[in-house]
Amino acid sequence: MNETIQWPAGDFTLPQAFALNPAKPQAAVRTQLAADLAAKRMVQTKKGDGKIQGTFQVVKPA
Repeated sequence: MNETIQWPAGDFTLPQAFALNPAKPQAAVRTQLAADLAAKRMVQTKKGDGKIQGTFQVVKPA
């Protein structure tokens, strides 16, 4: 997948990432997020649950 996903600056939630990439399907944004987490280009700064959304932060831009 060669789609470029724009990530918000600082800590962000998934809905913020979806809003920044309205032309991309949510599945594509989630897939890229998982790939960036695995490649250590991004970290999860706060765990989420049903009530609280998790937050993420870019550590190394791709």
